[in-house]
Amino acid sequence: MGNEQPHLATTWAARGWVEEDGIGSATLGRLVRAWPRRAAVVNKADILDEWADYDAGVPDYPLEIVPFAEHPLFLAAEPEQRRRVLTGMWIGYNERVIATEQLIAEPAFDLVMHGVFPGSDDPLIRKSVQQAVVDESFHTYMHMLAIDRTRELRRISERPPQPELVTYRRLRRVLAGMPEKWERDIAVLVWGAVAETCINALLALLARDTSIQPMHALITTLHLRDETAHGSVVVEVVRELYARMNEQQRRALVRCLPLALEAFAEQDLSALLMELNAAGVRGAEEIVGDLRATTGGKRLVRDFSGARKMVEQLGLDDAVDFDFPERPEWSPVR
Repeated sequence: MGNEQPHLATTWAARGWVEEDGIGSATLGRLVRAWPRRAAVVNKADILDEWADYDAGVPDYPLEIVPFAEHPLFLAAEPEQRRRVLTGMWIGYNERVIATEQLIAEPAFDLVMHGVFPGSDDPLIRKSVQQAVVDESFHTYMHMLAIDRTRELRRISERPPQPELVTYRRLRRVLAGMPEKWERDIAVLVWGAVAETCINALLALLARDTSIQPMHALITTLHLRDETAHGSVVVEVVRELYARMNEQQRRALVRCLPLALEAFAEQDLSALLMELNAAGVRGAEEIVGDLRATTGGKRLVRDFSGARKMVEQLGLDDAVDFDFPERPEWSPVR
């Protein structure tokens, strides 16, 4: 790979993105300074032990976002089976959030912290990313606690193993076709950036829901607050790194973006089938088969506002081949 670098003064500094002697992002500096006041790991750790409001009659997962909620075969299931499905979907939700943190977000942050990309050794970038790494470890703890406590309260001794995270499967497939390490590093960075700008959409659906267990909404609300800040951090960091990439790196980043976006949009139907079977719902294959036949049933993420903002900030609106949907009213990204 060549070592040619863009001329920062003429290409990017004029737009207020960088300075020749270091990072010029006022937004990134503000986010770093706000971390001690915002981070859940600093301010909200004690709340996670409060499960006094748990009510066995309250569902663990919002029925309105279950893609097969109105399917006749699901409606025909016993009430206890439907409750078990919702509990399983809540546990699976937490398992997938943990997997996303560990398999997608943290490896991308690690690359930045190890100075893999030009400009990633800047103290401001390192500080902002390290703060995000601390947050992610605490998020994993929060969701691990949610799984353990839910299983205890619902008396769930065994669960079938989750299928491998679909977004990670897509990443591994892309990496397998990249012979050069530098290109694989770009792909990991892009997948992590998309994860950090898209996860808000999944968290917001539960954080704003009043029909589920209060502690479930609280955990997702705490995570959402952090990830809202992370989305802004990632946009700034990727923008600064992109400004210092050579043309080969930039082309690889543009090539990976729609692939990562499609991976995060995908609903993992095998995970839904697993929950239906685990609850003993008759006709599980037919329910999932009907979902497979519809476009909406195969979409998990429907709010890409954060990722769209990143694409716009990079000036790649016309270069990234992805059909961004309109931002929903409940989107946490403004």
